[in-house]
Amino acid sequence: SSGINAEYGGLRRGVRRISQACFIIGMFLMLVVCFLEGPEYIFNLFIQSVGYYVQNLIQLSFHCDAFEQLGPSHGSQERGRGNLADDGESDWMNEWTVFYWSWWIAWSPFVGAFIAKISRGRTIREFIHGSLTAPVLYSFLWLTVFGGSGIKMERN
Repeated sequence: SSGINAEYGGLRRGVRRISQACFIIGMFLMLVVCFLEGPEYIFNLFIQSVGYYVQNLIQLSFHCDAFEQLGPSHGSQERGRGNLADDGESDWMNEWTVFYWSWWIAWSPFVGAFIAKISRGRTIREFIHGSLTAPVLYSFLWLTVFGGSGIKMERN
């Protein structure tokens, strides 16, 4: 029915209505979860998580876990870490970092062209707030509310 709504109301108006409805439903869901889990916990977790992110952003962006790729170190049996299977996936961190960087490098021309097209007629300040600041803050808040409530449920 939402697809019919989009076609009936015209593509521009219909899709706008659908996206606004999805945003409102998502905000409502996020606020309900936030207030049911305890706003003090969620807000403290938000501040802590953003702080950790800002503190470790550069380090984690370049982290490829090179020492883990060498295998177990001398004396690892005495420490109870003699098997690579006990240490976790040695290739995951390297592949994920390289994959993530290459993914964004490959998609950046398309994303840039799309954002430039939808931002026509806006000031630089509106562009920066609309394409960088607002989505990052919303993502932090969304992941804090749902991730924090999931961790809280798991721990209780």
